[in-house]
Amino acid sequence: MHALRNFLYFSEVHKRLSIPLAGLAAIGFVACSNGDKTAGGGPSGTEAGNAITAQIMVAGEPAAYARVKLTEIESLDALDSEYVQADEKGLVTFDNVSDGVYTLEARHDGMALQKEVPVEGHSVDLGKSDLEKMVSVTGSISGDDNGIVKVRGMAHSAKVENGKFSMDSLPAGPLSLVFIPDQKDHDTSSTYLKLVAGETSTASTFAEESRALLLDDFQDSNYQNRFMPALTWDGGWWYFAFADSNVTPKFVTDDDSHNVTLEVDSSGNIMAHVAATFGDTFKDSNGNTLWPWATIGLELGKSDKSLCNDISSVDTIAFRAKGEGAIVFGLLDETQKPEFQKIAQYEFTLSDKWERTLVPLKEILNPEYSYTCVNQLVWNFKANNDEKTVEIWLDDVELIGGNRLSIWKRW
Repeated sequence: MHALRNFLYFSEVHKRLSIPLAGLAAIGFVACSNGDKTAGGGPSGTEAGNAITAQIMVAGEPAAYARVKLTEIESLDALDSEYVQADEKGLVTFDNVSDGVYTLEARHDGMALQKEVPVEGHSVDLGKSDLEKMVSVTGSISGDDNGIVKVRGMAHSAKVENGKFSMDSLPAGPLSLVFIPDQKDHDTSSTYLKLVAGETSTASTFAEESRALLLDDFQDSNYQNRFMPALTWDGGWWYFAFADSNVTPKFVTDDDSHNVTLEVDSSGNIMAHVAATFGDTFKDSNGNTLWPWATIGLELGKSDKSLCNDISSVDTIAFRAKGEGAIVFGLLDETQKPEFQKIAQYEFTLSDKWERTLVPLKEILNPEYSYTCVNQLVWNFKANNDEKTVEIWLDDVELIGGNRLSIWKRW
């Protein structure tokens, strides 16, 4: 990003929110009706031929008799899981596994692990897999709904009472949570987060399952996107940045943080709204040319750029926008040298009516780069009118297509 950058966060950016808990209930490893097995088994209904083997380790030593389960990665039903027990050397085998993608989960004496295991026509040897400290998750659902939260592909669940839930004994790593409300006329919703070994994480940005890869719709009035809730203040933030010397921002607050405005329409929908008027280009005392610029951006990693997200499986980025002027949408990989960080861009002109813009990622990618490490999405302002003003309302930023959990492979 530019050296001159003003981060305009919500006032809560430096605060950790404490969420009250209610209705503590967590289901961990529930045995199938056929009971435990040693060195064998596989999800029911599979075809013969493939096997998954691993050695479960803890602190460099075999985790003797560790409990291990294998679940289809999209499953929300504990009956889809098969459980086995490792032998005295921590060795475990699942036989007769059909092609597909599975989650292998193990636990032993307060430690746990998870592994994504693709099976494609041959057996898979995971080698040595190390257990880490277990993780807890607390969170809330918008409103005061009751129901149940389930972990996709792991067969953990927790009751939701008055919109609150808590879940423990989880393995570190990426997690997909699905909320199933008691009310039959309410849709299921989901969220994603990365769990850090030994820490408690918070989940709150649930979105309708039909929009499983929704980055942000601003309905939680939080300026952190829903792919980064586990990192709290240290990543995933929206910002508004501009050249202090020759750009006048509009629709920002007057406090020290200069937050961009969130507006609520008559239907209760929340959206971002900001504008900037460009001044003249001039040279400073050192002879450097100072160009006017302004950007709305969204971090897809940590604020210190040490983490990025893999969106190579995503087909399209979509968002709703209206306003005045033109926008150059771009994707940044900040592991590259500064002059090569913009790996793709797409220009469009704003309309005075809401329009849903679809950005085809493969068509705009610089062929020298890839989408395996994207740090930021940016909407760069481009004044194309006499007033040299760009004004934008922005809402519903979505990733379309792709593998939900593959986004966190670089974590």
